[in-house]
This record gives sequence, C-alpha cells and structure tokens, in this order.
Amino acid sequence: MRTQMLNGLAASVAALDSLMERFPNLPAADVNVNVSTFSPDRLGLSFHGDRGEKNFEIWRSALGISYAAVSREQEIDGPLTWLIAETTLGGVTVRLIGYRERQAAAEQLAPCEVAT
Repeated sequence: MRTQMLNGLAASVAALDSLMERFPNLPAADVNVNVSTFSPDRLGLSFHGDRGEKNFEIWRSALGISYAAVSREQEIDGPLTWLIAETTLGGVTVRLIGYRERQAAAEQLAPCEVAT
C-alpha cells in the first residue's frame, strides 16, 4: 500500500475550512472531525451526546441534504441508533453522523430549517 502524504489531505482540509467559513455559528460541541489517509476525499462530522441528533439535523439542513436522504441504523442489541447523511463539497464527500440513545429514537425528529 502506498503511503499517503500530508498534502493528499488538502481537499478534505479545504472542505472543513469551507464549512467553518460558511457556517461559523453552527454547533461544534461534541463534534469529531475525521480526515483519513485511507479515504482522503472524505470528511466525517460526528455528533454525540444529548444534542447529537439535533446538531446533526441543524447541519443536515444547512448543507441542503434532503431529509429523505437520511439513513437510519442501530445496534442489534445495543443502546445506540444513528442517522447518516452525505453530500459533496469541493469534490469531497462530507458525511454527517448523529448518534442517540435508542429510547430517544422512538421520538420522530422533525426536519428543521436553518437560515444561513
């Protein structure tokens, strides 16, 4: 396997910079940003904790991702369920993941709109 050089991550880092510039007031608490040498053209934003799903929804709306495009997954015997949505920004796939406890999953989260 060929070693990934740091400059190979430039597109993902530029996508992150663009998000920070375009949406400086969107939630960042409990957000993990992953830029991977395995997939240098992908940027992942994960939202955890009490507001994980709500913060996911705010970002989904701001990025213009259709609510119908959101997939839902859950652990078979575990307490977590999560939402996943993707979009493309500057040739980079931006993936949002919002985690929540399964008990809260019974409540349907309505889509929200964010003024940008």
